[in-house]
Amino acid sequence: AIPAVLMGATPVTAADHVDVLGIDIDNLTMEEALAAILITLKSPEPAQVCFVNADCANITCRDREYLEVLKGASLTLADGIGMRLAGKILGQPIRENVNGTDLFPRLSDALSRTGQGLYLLGGRPGIAEGVAQWLQEHYPQLVISGTHHGYFSTAEEPDVIAEIARSEAAVLMVAFGAPKQDQWIARNLAATRVKVAMGVGGLFDFYSGNIPRAPQWMREVNAEWLY
Repeated sequence: AIPAVLMGATPVTAADHVDVLGIDIDNLTMEEALAAILITLKSPEPAQVCFVNADCANITCRDREYLEVLKGASLTLADGIGMRLAGKILGQPIRENVNGTDLFPRLSDALSRTGQGLYLLGGRPGIAEGVAQWLQEHYPQLVISGTHHGYFSTAEEPDVIAEIARSEAAVLMVAFGAPKQDQWIARNLAATRVKVAMGVGGLFDFYSGNIPRAPQWMREVNAEWLY
């Protein structure tokens, strides 16, 4: 419970943007982030959403291309206790841990009521299909536009992109790990023809049942990193 004690309550007056190592973080709550994504789905311009945890922030210090991708994203969200601690140290409180794993069911529920489709790209063969099965069980009205594993070659990449475009998915989730997933989205967002694309790291492994998440009590005291 030590991390929870260190964090304390975040002031409601916290700034709308926080700078961590040159990364402009959109300082939103989980519900505000979900609302922003749903609004973006109505925009004519495609959008990239990035989740930034402490490891991602460290990577940007030696990978300038990744830093530029984060700077160019439509939404850059603070993921994890490490980023909240960074905000506290910098005197720029971060309102909430907005991670893709917890946002996923909320977004899936919202999408299931719009008729817009979701495409799952990444993980080992069979993992994305496992996530699709979980979604069908929990959100049967959600349109699963397609799935594809992340182990395709450079030569096969154009076919994968074309498949996503043909699916007419509104949202694309890419699970390649950072920074690869975010850089891939930045290069190919327009070609996929989706409305919103986001890199989701290990999310597929959790929801496919391949890797268990920390128990609920550990998540509630901000100790998921320890698990």
